[in-house]
Amino acid sequence: MIQEHFAAVRTLIVAEVPVEVQVVDSVLTSSTGDLVRATYVVLFGGGPDSLDDDRLTAPQVADSDAEYGYTARCVSVTADGARTLAGRVFMAVGKVPAVAGRNCGPLGFDASNPLQVDNNAKPPLFYIDVELSLTSSRA
Repeated sequence: MIQEHFAAVRTLIVAEVPVEVQVVDSVLTSSTGDLVRATYVVLFGGGPDSLDDDRLTAPQVADSDAEYGYTARCVSVTADGARTLAGRVFMAVGKVPAVAGRNCGPLGFDASNPLQVDNNAKPPLFYIDVELSLTSSRA
């Protein structure tokens, strides 16, 4: 169920970013281990942040109602590129991902950070983190 939710959120983001932009689950590196200088989105996320069926005596089970959190790190070689990419990721907010056997709510926006510069990369890379949330319940 974790992978299915991740894939559904990734699909929403892929639909909003330009076709040449990759949406990956870890930083892009070359065969020599160096950071790839490109424009891309790193989507972080995993298991649910919480499981709850809104009943005091109900035990948590794998298919309980769940809250998921995701971070979309929008990376680019320019500050403007990172801002533009973050704007495209925002376009996925409000869309409803499709997960078999689940009723998902619309993708929510939780927060974003100001533009950051990764000076460890030479020349530097720019990025903005966009925090997203998703609720999921049994179908």
